[in-house]
Amino acid sequence: MFVLKILLENIAKLQSGLYTQPDIQADTLYLQAVHFDQYGEFNPEVKPQLKRNGKIEKHLLQPADVLFAAKGLNNFAVVYEPEWGPAVASSSFIIVRLNVDQHRILPHYLAWYLTNHPHVQMFHKQLGTTIPSISIEKLSKLEVVFPAPGQQQRIVHIQQLRNHEKQLVFQLQQQKDYLIKQTLLNAATQ
Repeated sequence: MFVLKILLENIAKLQSGLYTQPDIQADTLYLQAVHFDQYGEFNPEVKPQLKRNGKIEKHLLQPADVLFAAKGLNNFAVVYEPEWGPAVASSSFIIVRLNVDQHRILPHYLAWYLTNHPHVQMFHKQLGTTIPSISIEKLSKLEVVFPAPGQQQRIVHIQQLRNHEKQLVFQLQQQKDYLIKQTLLNAATQ
């Protein structure tokens, strides 16, 4: 079985997101961790907050950029999708841009790996700040395990199915709670 173990810094360029202030005449998204749900799904109702200019232009995300939420306790990674619109990542993210063949190393697999790898969570234990933060240096030294591309795709697909299942179960529980509440209220008023 094909398995590749390699330091993240050897296959990707890592850089911090941009810290800036919103602009009234915005045409570009300014992605922040709160724009994603607990499954890493982007909220499509997010509105642009930045005006495209020379400073913003050089920070625009590219298709397949992996955004790693490096600040706080909820570390997750997502792949930037161009259909979200032009976007810049905030400084709460580390941008991971693969510099290798994306047919061998899938960005969505890397995002899954960064979200689920136990060593990423262990980085917090080494820091003594009030708001935990994972540095580019620490993340760049993470050894990533890449199985064959077909296996990477299967892992990503199974995780997507699991996330969808969790969303459905949550919706079902909400509906069930509502139904029980209404039934009890009806019983109390009869």
